[in-house]
Formats: sequence, structure tokens, C-alpha cells
Amino acid sequence: MKPLSEKNKNALKIIKIVVAALLGIMVVIDIVLVSLEDRGFPTFSEVIKNDRTSLIWLNFLLGGLVAKVFYNRKVTTKEHEISGFFTFLAMLVLLFFLGKLFTIQIETPYHLLIMVCGGILAYRAWPQYLKDEDTP
Repeated sequence: MKPLSEKNKNALKIIKIVVAALLGIMVVIDIVLVSLEDRGFPTFSEVIKNDRTSLIWLNFLLGGLVAKVFYNRKVTTKEHEISGFFTFLAMLVLLFFLGKLFTIQIETPYHLLIMVCGGILAYRAWPQYLKDEDTP
């Protein structure tokens, strides 16, 4: 049986191209925003610095997506993957509203903790359920 990377070489190549293109677009947008900063356009780092507390949901999402992409847990129990997705989504919505309500500034160690918690929740509550024909 071939490894997954050998079966999907073309798909992996396309994914790498898309990720590289998105990174390039982000760099170009940041350069444009830095050049327009004197006209009042904020850069990415300024937005993150000023709105750290209200963006805790984004930090949680980053941790969860990194865990889902790189440390995905595969299980063979027959359950719907959508229940884990809704669990993760509910936590995102809760953090969105809590971020809007907080008036204190959350420091960097707490943001790291929120990111790690997002990864743990995505790993535990949102695994990739395999069908019978997908089992190795």
C-alpha cells in the first residue's frame, strides 16, 4: 500500500502553490499598507497590537487549525465529524464575544495559552473519523 504522500503528489503540489501564493499576497498587502501608513491605513502589526484582546478568537482558531492540519488525530469509531466542528465553532463564538466584552489587555503568555488550548480542543474534540474502507 502506497503512503498518502505518494498517492496525492499532485494535490500536495497544488496545496504548496496555494500556500506560497497566499503568503506572497500577504507580504505584498503588508508592504502596501506600510507605504500608506502616513495616510492613516493601519498595518497588520498595528491592528494586532491595538486589538489583541478582541482578537483572542483568532488566536484560538490559529492554534486549532495548526493542530488540525499538522497533528490530526485519526480514529475509527463511527461518529460524525461535524459534532467536533460545532464544538470548536461554539468555543470560537464564545471567545469572540468575550473578547469584545473584556476591557483589560491580555498579555502574551495568556495568548500562547489560548493558542495551545485551541490546539488541544481541535485535537481531542475534532478528530478525523475514518470510514471502514479508509482504515489502514
